[in-house]
Amino acid sequence: MEISRSSSRFLPLVCASLAILLGLLTLAGWTTGFSILASVRAKYIPMAPSTALCFSLIGVGLIQQLTIPVLRRGAWLLSVIVLVVACAKLAEFLGGINFGIDAWFVRNPGRFGAVPTGRMSPITAANFIFTAAGLFVLAHPCLQKWAGVFGAVATAVAAIVLTGYCYGTPLLYGGMVIPVAFSTACAFLLCGAAIVIAAGAEQWPLRMFHGDSTRALLLRTFVPLIVAASLINGYINTTLLQHWRANPALVAALCAVAFAGLIGWIISGLSMAIGGRIDRAEEARNLAQAELRALNAELEIRVQERTRELRQKNQQIAEQLRMARELQLALLPQQFPTVPADVSDDESALRFLSLYFPTGDVSGDFFSVFSVGEKAAGVFICDVMGHGVRSALITSMIRALVEEEAQVTSDPGELLTRVNHALAEILKQAHTTMFATCFYLVADVNNAQLRFANAGHPCALHIRQRSAPAEKLESDGRVGPAMGIFPSARYQTAARSMATGDLIMLFTDGLFEVEGPDGDSFSQQQFHATVNRHVASPPEEFFTRVLEEIRKFSKRETFDDDVCVVGVEVRRTD
Repeated sequence: MEISRSSSRFLPLVCASLAILLGLLTLAGWTTGFSILASVRAKYIPMAPSTALCFSLIGVGLIQQLTIPVLRRGAWLLSVIVLVVACAKLAEFLGGINFGIDAWFVRNPGRFGAVPTGRMSPITAANFIFTAAGLFVLAHPCLQKWAGVFGAVATAVAAIVLTGYCYGTPLLYGGMVIPVAFSTACAFLLCGAAIVIAAGAEQWPLRMFHGDSTRALLLRTFVPLIVAASLINGYINTTLLQHWRANPALVAALCAVAFAGLIGWIISGLSMAIGGRIDRAEEARNLAQAELRALNAELEIRVQERTRELRQKNQQIAEQLRMARELQLALLPQQFPTVPADVSDDESALRFLSLYFPTGDVSGDFFSVFSVGEKAAGVFICDVMGHGVRSALITSMIRALVEEEAQVTSDPGELLTRVNHALAEILKQAHTTMFATCFYLVADVNNAQLRFANAGHPCALHIRQRSAPAEKLESDGRVGPAMGIFPSARYQTAARSMATGDLIMLFTDGLFEVEGPDGDSFSQQQFHATVNRHVASPPEEFFTRVLEEIRKFSKRETFDDDVCVVGVEVRRTD
């Protein structure tokens, strides 16, 4: 029952050709007077010439649609002609109107019982409407899904008529209505089957029988055999029993046994087919499960191997980060310079304090304290954008640039200008965008002066002789741009006086950019207020209390960002 793509083209062509052949034989029979060509048997009514012509048109339309689809208008035209003829014949039968269509072919018809020959049956006309409609929609892509329906109706009508002939009781024979000829029913069966097959296996009714589903298998198996068994049983009861003088009960029993055996054979075959499918499906499922288990086992092994490799890599990275952290901490000032350089820590005019809290293994914050001449010291603090290794590398570059430029100039603005230009060029060559905020302070004991420059960094705080309020170290309220963005940026140096007892606090923004448990931010105003509350405390205690108050606000011991704090206590000036 399965129809391949090639068969869906070949079989309709054969059926259409046979329908045309029946029509031509009928026309030849009427033309030559050899009526057996039109009736097949002498006791059957012959096919009418108009019917033969309609079958020829339908057949030609089918062949044209199947072989030259682009000329579908020809199939439409032929189907419309047949529809017009069929509707006219129905109108003659139902309304008593005589269009004289059959008289064009047979002027003086003979008689077949009580009905004339050479005239189209009304049943034939009605079935031509279904057949012509099937051809019409078959040639229209948007309506093609209905072709199978019309073809199936035409085929069913033909099957009913042929069943009557098969049982020896042709329909309407002996009545006043013209019956359907045997050859007409055969031609309808051929045309209907051609339309159904040409519509495709995706359309009704073939789609019910098509495919590998269990439903399709059952239909393909049961429907033909049950139809055949029913026809054979009817033929035995209506025909053979009339010629054989057999016991009807015996015949009925034998038919029942034969039918039961047929059903048993069908069910046995289906059991084998469906059971075989189930067994094959079970075997395929077991095989797939085995393959899946093998793949899972292989995947687990690979995952374990990758996990072990990742663990080793992570250990290596962690070890490298620990080493980088140790190196970064080692680069921070471990011992602060004295001013002047040849005195002890207790005799130094400046004393330095520092706090350093990185959030990760390596930090983007750093500071440096170094001597500037005999009576001054420089404090450089920096905060590079981001965190981690990338930021730590930039800090190393800036540290090296600061150490290099500090040998050239002691002016804070000039030093930041030179460092910024060099850093921007390096980043440009590396095709990367980074920036850093920096604050550079020079505490000059000899001149009792603070000189400083700012590159986008939070302003350092100057606490004069431990009294509030703390003053920002800023130049006319202006702050230069962050370093690494504008190569041509120039930074200005500003100056402030300093005196014995002063305290200068340099820090990065991680010190005050914290949040409380409710998401509230610790603002710069709160930070300055905190500083002012504790300005009278000794330097070590001052820094401790400020940090404690900030941690109390965030209710955490750690900070969200890297924190670096440097304090400069002025013990004396010259």
